[in-house]
Amino acid sequence: MMPQCACLRNRTHAGPGRNRIPSAEFAAAEFSLLGLRVCWLVFIGLHAFCGLYFACMALTYWKLPGTTFGRWLYFYDLGLPPEDHRTISVVHGVIAAVHVSYLLWMIGWSIEKRQLVFAVFNVFGHPTAISSDGTQKLTRRISNSYRALIAKIGLIRVDGPYFDLVLLCREILETSLQTHQAYRMSQLLPRSQLNRSYISLLVVNCWSTTIVHFFFHGSDTKRRFYAIVCDCILDLVTSVGISIALLALYLPDFDFDINDFPVRKWYEDVWVMHIISELQILMVTSWSDLAMRVVFALSMIMNMHNMKKLLSPTMITPLAGSEKSCPSINRRLSVSAVVPQHPSLLALNAPGTHRSRLKAVITAEEKLTQPLFFMWGVIILALHLYAESIAGPPQCRMQVKPWMISEPACSLLVLDCHESNLTGTEAEVVAQWSSFDPTTTAGVVIRHCPSLEVPDILTKFSRLKLLKFYNSTITSWDETAALSQTHHPNIIMLFLVRVTLPDGLLPAGAQSVDFPQGLGDIEICHTNLRTLPEDLDTKWPQLASIYIEACELTEVPPSLARLAPYDLSLAMNLISNIPPRLLEGELVYLHIGATSISELPEQVHNASPLEQIRVDNTNISFFWSWIDPVIESAGAVLSDVPTTIVASNTPYCADLQRIFDGEETRFSAVQHDGQSTILSDASEGNWGMLKQAVECGEWPTILYPIDAEDEYNGIKTVQP
Repeated sequence: MMPQCACLRNRTHAGPGRNRIPSAEFAAAEFSLLGLRVCWLVFIGLHAFCGLYFACMALTYWKLPGTTFGRWLYFYDLGLPPEDHRTISVVHGVIAAVHVSYLLWMIGWSIEKRQLVFAVFNVFGHPTAISSDGTQKLTRRISNSYRALIAKIGLIRVDGPYFDLVLLCREILETSLQTHQAYRMSQLLPRSQLNRSYISLLVVNCWSTTIVHFFFHGSDTKRRFYAIVCDCILDLVTSVGISIALLALYLPDFDFDINDFPVRKWYEDVWVMHIISELQILMVTSWSDLAMRVVFALSMIMNMHNMKKLLSPTMITPLAGSEKSCPSINRRLSVSAVVPQHPSLLALNAPGTHRSRLKAVITAEEKLTQPLFFMWGVIILALHLYAESIAGPPQCRMQVKPWMISEPACSLLVLDCHESNLTGTEAEVVAQWSSFDPTTTAGVVIRHCPSLEVPDILTKFSRLKLLKFYNSTITSWDETAALSQTHHPNIIMLFLVRVTLPDGLLPAGAQSVDFPQGLGDIEICHTNLRTLPEDLDTKWPQLASIYIEACELTEVPPSLARLAPYDLSLAMNLISNIPPRLLEGELVYLHIGATSISELPEQVHNASPLEQIRVDNTNISFFWSWIDPVIESAGAVLSDVPTTIVASNTPYCADLQRIFDGEETRFSAVQHDGQSTILSDASEGNWGMLKQAVECGEWPTILYPIDAEDEYNGIKTVQP
């Protein structure tokens, strides 16, 4: 029997472009049987894991529109608009389908062939030669075109001579995108463990080019294999790993019964700033972000495909007129395949001007790119270590470490006058806020200040998203320190809780002419606010979420009715009537519970598409007919809102309960012309509609979770 080495040597010199042995055959000899089995199991696990992840993300985006959680994302501008979620779902679904297809292919054909099958080339092999005496011209043309296509693709695939150049281009593109991702993470993620882990992988990946070439310079197959492994690991972490880590942090708090996090979580300063920052990494925030995610996902699939190719053993099938074929180097796992008709890795070392030039180009590329990638890793590591060395200010509750900064950066700043023994004068606040870079701050909480003077330095917080005042007395907040679109284009939340305002009026700093139009969540709770400016509707953004609860309003300000908010709560105010205009805009949610009203407006033209109206703890005993279409169309906007009307502790609910108990057969309220036919029908056949439309159980009096806020931000007493 001819020795294997001789057989390989004869095959190599059989003629130009004929019967060259692909590198995959050498892979079978260079990797042990145990190693191949382990790799096969790893591929199965990766395809299953990634397929499950992308399928779950596709399902999440598909169901997200119309949920309360989707509403939070929309208000906080976290991601693309709801109308684009189905497109994002389809993209994730396609990627999941690719992984599942690979998974089923590998398992199915491995069972069919009773051996480990990695991919398509294990089963069908390469195209066979077409006999010259064929009579079918069309068949011959198709076959020749197919062979030509395979030959050209073979030049750049993993066992082709140009793969190193292709890999270089891919690494340049991916390293650029991954560096950008690392920079975004340094700006957004305050969790140092995630940043350090990703930076470590990115640096190791940059250095892997030099390391792999050093240890495996004598084996093209192993060199390419381990270079692809390093690249694949970073692609896996970038496209899946970071998201999985973040999901693991938030999943325990998610309530699947309401498809949302508990309401109180959205008011915990640290938690909400974490989720606002980290959802920009977890969720798709733009079309370019989606494209980058697709690049990483497809790159990982391509890397896995190339690794399978390098690990796949083949058997040489002779062409017509060639000498007797050699046995496969690895008989245990071999499947038949035809030798490709293009230069392989072995061709690089064969004599010839073209091959010599190609080898020279690849050698020059290796000498140039190895130090460049190594230095790029050093630069990234140096930037990260320098950012890590900068300590944050004492009042910083969440610190970020962005690259290329000279001052401390703080994501969430908490000014606690009680803790710092301050009163809140402008000089004191400026001194506290001068020890860091204000342009890096996303959230500011000011609490327990008995005499707060909001300083002009507030205008320097250009990335501000959250501003909260708690348990403080604001003595001055002038126009020079006002919130504005110019200085605060990113702010989305303004909370004033247990705050004493000057003369019970809205400060000038909260009603500038250039008020931020993205500020979609304004909540004023337990304050002495008595009225609102007449021109507020020309300053505050429309379709915002506005809560003015437990204040001193005696009527609904006309400017508030003209403002046409999306979500409005006036609970626990001293108002006794509601203007019809308030119900004729785009209002989706209205809470007027715990007020002095006894009935809703009689004449409402073009009623708002209300999903829910709360009149609990009032004297409401009947409803007008304009409410009937609202009841019938409930669920069109928010699919997970459980009921249309909340009327707990009202005369209407008292009557309704007696009717359900069989004690009464009709409502006790005097019947009026134009009264609701649905909500005044006490017949047993209408009970199902009444139970679906009206909720009589106990609900929190106000929407703002004041008890949780007091527990979270209240003054902590130290037990002796």
